[in-house]
Amino acid sequence: MNASAVSMKALVEKIRSLPEERIAEVDDFVDFLRARSGLLQHLETHDMLDFPVDHVGTWPVGLTLRRGEMYGDDGR
Repeated sequence: MNASAVSMKALVEKIRSLPEERIAEVDDFVDFLRARSGLLQHLETHDMLDFPVDHVGTWPVGLTLRRGEMYGDDGR
């Protein structure tokens, strides 16, 4: 038996020694790990900066984004 098989056998024995409700928790945790692993693989295969971009045309001439000009400057 290789080391992986020995550790797998030890893990199975540990799980078998648990009460039923704890075995259900282990099962839930394994499902969580599998889901997380799938999510990580999905994230690794997709470029995080690959998002849609809408082109709305050119900016109007003279457009300013200064707060005072957008909302008025009432002394603040």
